[in-house]
Amino acid sequence: MKNRLFTIFRICIFLVLFAKVLNWILHFSDETNSFLNMAMFFLIGIAYLVMGYLWDTIFTRIIITTCGLFLIAMNFVESSMFLNILRIFCILTPMLIARFSKEAQTEPALQKTQ
Repeated sequence: MKNRLFTIFRICIFLVLFAKVLNWILHFSDETNSFLNMAMFFLIGIAYLVMGYLWDTIFTRIIITTCGLFLIAMNFVESSMFLNILRIFCILTPMLIARFSKEAQTEPALQKTQ
């Protein structure tokens, strides 16, 4: 079941990415662009929620889960400059945590030895 959900999630991400690239060529309407942006941030938010669930340290879990929830919630709130800056911060923070965390750096070594 997890593999099917993960495959469906990956297909959704690929479709949204493909549509965003196709938008550069076909110039979709503003409503379509708005829907694509909403789908993109919703999928990123879901990915961060799952990623937050997988971490061991509680502080990291809270930060990543909060960023995921914020990205999902922002789809339903009118955007402003401040909220757009927070949205960028919420996209970058989990990636930076994953990149520089000692916990993330030790995971591949554990998987190779098992």
